[in-house]
Amino acid sequence: MEFSNLILLLLMFIALALAWYSGYKSQLKIKYFPQKNTNKDYSIGLNYLLNDEPDQSIDAFISSLEINSNTLESHLALGNLLRRRGKVDGSIAVYQKLLVNSQLNRTELNLIKLGLVKSYVAAGLLDRAEKLIDELKVADTDIQIAVLNQGLTVYQLEKEWEKGIMVITDLLKLCPLNQREGLQIKASHFYCELAEKELEFQHYNQAKDYLNKAVSMEKSNVRTSLVKGRIEFEQKNYKQAIKALLKISSQNASYKAEAFDLIIASYQAMDKQLKLNKYIESSLQERLSSSLLLLIIKYIKNTEGEEKAKEILSQKISTNPSIELLGQAIMLNEKSKNDFIAIKFNEILEEYLENKSKYQCENCGFDLKKLHWLCPGCNEWGKVKPIDSLLIESAH
Repeated sequence: MEFSNLILLLLMFIALALAWYSGYKSQLKIKYFPQKNTNKDYSIGLNYLLNDEPDQSIDAFISSLEINSNTLESHLALGNLLRRRGKVDGSIAVYQKLLVNSQLNRTELNLIKLGLVKSYVAAGLLDRAEKLIDELKVADTDIQIAVLNQGLTVYQLEKEWEKGIMVITDLLKLCPLNQREGLQIKASHFYCELAEKELEFQHYNQAKDYLNKAVSMEKSNVRTSLVKGRIEFEQKNYKQAIKALLKISSQNASYKAEAFDLIIASYQAMDKQLKLNKYIESSLQERLSSSLLLLIIKYIKNTEGEEKAKEILSQKISTNPSIELLGQAIMLNEKSKNDFIAIKFNEILEEYLENKSKYQCENCGFDLKKLHWLCPGCNEWGKVKPIDSLLIESAH
């Protein structure tokens, strides 16, 4: 018993000693290494941020975290979060406060500048963004790629196509292989923008030079053939216009309807009715989109009459039915032209078909009534395509 009591007393003494040492150590830490109430400041900042009070949250977060290499990532994350939430002014304030810190090295300062560039672009302060972009062109490769992509956004917004092409040229030297295709598509469309601008002033040779460069970047860009067709048509080179427009079939057949009117006008300008008829007949032998078929039906109705148009339309509906074709058949029906209810129905149907979306971005699903080469939804080039509403295809 006495031995057991001795052991118990010894253990109690050790426990008391450890408790005293722990308390003494804590007092020393508080006395000689005073700290801010970090958790409290952080919680206050988080509360401000969640309650949509970004100015107060910035001050609280920055006061809770010293600016050094260890906390930089947290500060950058805060700036990024504010920008994503639409609080761009707050995001800019975070980055600007970080930039005045002298303890950070050049790489860390470049990361801050990159974040500031993104916030400037988001705020529409493009001139400020451009200045920082020029500074960062000599940074490390990863930062160079990121900032050049921001530069590409800036020049696209400003419609500075030549500067955009210069940036793409630099990016193609630095970026991974899997990003090259997207950049080449953009460059091709930038060259097309320059070609169309020259076309407005009837500078045909300059426009053709830009189109050749556009093709060298992306051979399957349908836009190059459409613009080339317009140039040749305006120069009365009708045979060359047709040749350029027919090339669309091998690039992307879904855009063939975009070239139809100009092909017809070119044949008519040359007075080549037999070749025009052959073009129409050969087109009808192919599997056509509803939009192109409707254009052909309209042409036949105007040149050969309604009966011929109805005959061809009936044949196509039986094999490739669509809402547009059925609607056109109803509107061509003789009985519907004398019945009041049928007339009103036709008016409603015609309005529906007129207002219906005819194009859609395959990247984000944005619907449009007119063709845009740059999607307004996701800002991707060449992703907006004609909607082919063939019911037989949608059924599969």
